[in-house]
Amino acid sequence: MANDSSIRNHERARERICLALDLEDDQEIVRRVDELSDLIGFFKLNFAFTRYGPSLVQRLLDRGCKVFLDLKLHDIPNTVGGYADAVTRLGVHIVTVHTSGGVEMMRQAVDTAERTAERLSIPRPKFIGVTLLTSISQQTLNEELNVSGSVEMEVRRKVALARAAGLDGIVCSPAELASIRRGQLLPPEFLFVTPGVRPAGGDPHDHKRVESCSAAIAAGSSLLVVGRTVLGAADSRAAARQILDEVAAALSGA
Repeated sequence: MANDSSIRNHERARERICLALDLEDDQEIVRRVDELSDLIGFFKLNFAFTRYGPSLVQRLLDRGCKVFLDLKLHDIPNTVGGYADAVTRLGVHIVTVHTSGGVEMMRQAVDTAERTAERLSIPRPKFIGVTLLTSISQQTLNEELNVSGSVEMEVRRKVALARAAGLDGIVCSPAELASIRRGQLLPPEFLFVTPGVRPAGGDPHDHKRVESCSAAIAAGSSLLVVGRTVLGAADSRAAARQILDEVAAALSGA
């Protein structure tokens, strides 16, 4: 039987794991949440939200889940403010915005959400800035997007924008974490959300910049986003348990 210390460590680890629910059927999404919520703390919706809308979010919230709404908001400040009001009313826990939308846009999201939350006496979601998608390689950045410099330089530049706008954290590859945290004046509660993580030896799929779960935790990740590693496994609970154990071990050694 696990001792109290082990149980607490695994609960800490659970709160550091997010499952990307990249599934098309809402019944399947709910089934997966019911199956895995004791092993995974956050559940991320993206295109499923476009199909099923707020009703699916409410079904997950009713189960006591923490919902990460991956909208990657990117529009004029007034429009993004409208989104911020809506997602705050929904009661979700994390929402993404694109840092490339600029400081004014990001600040509008945070300020609007704070006003709505205060008016309704509810918590506001955490707003997390997407820096550079983990599918983008150095070659893509320079040759297709026509952005000069290294991936690391571009990520650091966008982290500075997110900080200036008052965002709660950023999304980045775990490969950039050490560089971001070194020499940047970021608040201690600043969140680092890292997709592109795998159990040791896992398939990177279409992510170009990946790390193991334990390496991401060691580098300072706040929340690890996993998806196909769990959803595509023959035994999803076993796959989620492997990640939970690896994160718990990394936290205990931190």
